[in-house]
Amino acid sequence: MHLRILYLRLAIYILLLIVFSGLLFLSVQALNWYAVLCIIGIIWVIYRIIRLFNRNPQKLSYFLNAIENQDSTLFFSEKIRHKPTKELHGSLNRMNQLIQEVKLKNREQEQYYSLLLEQVATGIVVMNDSGNILLANSAARSLLNYSFLNHIEQLKRVDIKLYNAFLSLQQDNQNQFVKVRNENGIRQLSLQVTSFKRHDNALRIVSVHDISNELDAKEIESWQKLIRVLTHEIMNSIAPITSLSETLLNYYKLNDEATVKTASVDDQKIANTVKGLEVINERGTGLIQFVESYRRLTGLSKPIRKPLVVKELIEHLLLLLENEPNFQLIQKHIEISSTDLVVEADITQLSQALINLIKNAIQAVEKEENPVITIMASRSSSGYIEITVQDNGPGIPTEIVDQIFIPFFTTKERGTGIGLSLTRQIMKNHGGSIEVFSLPNNTRFVLKFFQ
Repeated sequence: MHLRILYLRLAIYILLLIVFSGLLFLSVQALNWYAVLCIIGIIWVIYRIIRLFNRNPQKLSYFLNAIENQDSTLFFSEKIRHKPTKELHGSLNRMNQLIQEVKLKNREQEQYYSLLLEQVATGIVVMNDSGNILLANSAARSLLNYSFLNHIEQLKRVDIKLYNAFLSLQQDNQNQFVKVRNENGIRQLSLQVTSFKRHDNALRIVSVHDISNELDAKEIESWQKLIRVLTHEIMNSIAPITSLSETLLNYYKLNDEATVKTASVDDQKIANTVKGLEVINERGTGLIQFVESYRRLTGLSKPIRKPLVVKELIEHLLLLLENEPNFQLIQKHIEISSTDLVVEADITQLSQALINLIKNAIQAVEKEENPVITIMASRSSSGYIEITVQDNGPGIPTEIVDQIFIPFFTTKERGTGIGLSLTRQIMKNHGGSIEVFSLPNNTRFVLKFFQ
């Protein structure tokens, strides 16, 4: 409708322009009032055409400039008789109102999220690649012991380890654990980072958790489990020694002071004494081995890391284990994502960890009709390297799966109970982890190297 009126007006103006031009041509021979009027008419028509096409774009330009300058006061009067202009003014005013409503909703939502961030117990820090802190909620300020944060350099005053931990957070879902000491005591903080882009600016969101209570509870639980195992192992050795020594002592003592005469000691007592001493010696040797195992577990040296080709390492270890019982009867599968997959690790310690896992797998499948062990290695989508040892044995009972990493816990008759504990310690020293997933015919131990 608007375009039809516009075109009609344009046609009228063009027609008038033609008429005035014709009249001007007829009167050009002699300069008279008709010629002057024709010239004025032509100028007026041209002005009306220009105004016709400039009026609305000008208003649109004003409107867009006002939006750009965030000016919400611009209002176009709708009390005019010219219907197309009146409708245009109405549309611009409605659009302006909608924009203001959207802005208001955005402000309300922003306030809502700000209040929400201030209420959560998790610390949230948003920073850019330059270390500038754009946001730090109250939980973060409290955990980091700083009332106002605008750059991670400030964290040096709290604890240099905290600053270094923030500085090292580069990859998505990367975790850092740091112990912070201040006037409020010692806090164990867990930091996790997520990256995103906003207006072409790379930003990082760091979540900060105080895990002191959880770690304390875990530590107490670990000590309790360890003490139970130590008590069990020591009592199993000490009880027979105490009982036997008391029995043997009664052979040669009549009471608290007197001893029996040599003539009263018969061959049977001597034989029993020898057997008793053999048992005491065996139990004592077992205790020494137990202490040596404990020393081995706690005396693990710092890893000397070197680049290791995973495929070559696994093939070498399988060659070393060829003489293990029933090893030749087991199907071995090696699945490496890339022949040049490399892991930074201590070759001696990593070899020990993998040998522990492969030996456990060999023992797990010894009663299977078709025993299979699969060793897999790949780089995950998050960038870390995984090495998995899988077997088709009966699986680990659910009730003990949480205890298999406890030092000296074992279900094997002649097991030491330090293999998996040692493996976990090795992975911890490498900045990695070990996980277990167990179902009947599918048990997997996964070593993760966060490099």
